[in-house]
Amino acid sequence: MMLDLSAAPRLIQKLAEWLDDRGSPLRVQSFDSPSTQLLQAHTPRGTVQVLADRGQWFVELAPTGASEYFDTAVWASCLSGTEVSLDLAPLDEQALWFEEYLAVEEEREYTIECLGEARHRRAYGRMGLC
Repeated sequence: MMLDLSAAPRLIQKLAEWLDDRGSPLRVQSFDSPSTQLLQAHTPRGTVQVLADRGQWFVELAPTGASEYFDTAVWASCLSGTEVSLDLAPLDEQALWFEEYLAVEEEREYTIECLGEARHRRAYGRMGLC
């Protein structure tokens, strides 16, 4: 199936171009409509996932060899050693954060355990349970 970003915000289109320019094009994993689809790009740092759910767009990254995806707040928390943000970052910040992280050649330290724990704290915190 051909990639259809006609309903995507310009920032998602820009991220797709950026990934393609680096040899990691987004590919369709599932497609119901231009506003409901799942796209993935395999990069040296992991798999970028772009999800469109009824017109809402999200960007996440699974570390190389992992099947779980994590958003920018979780990644930023584990890479910087700070508490995970409960706020939902605007889409432009999400896309820009992943571009910057994937562009840096030096690998930064993190663990899958940290990513999972930060995601758990974030989810429970957003529900007011922490």
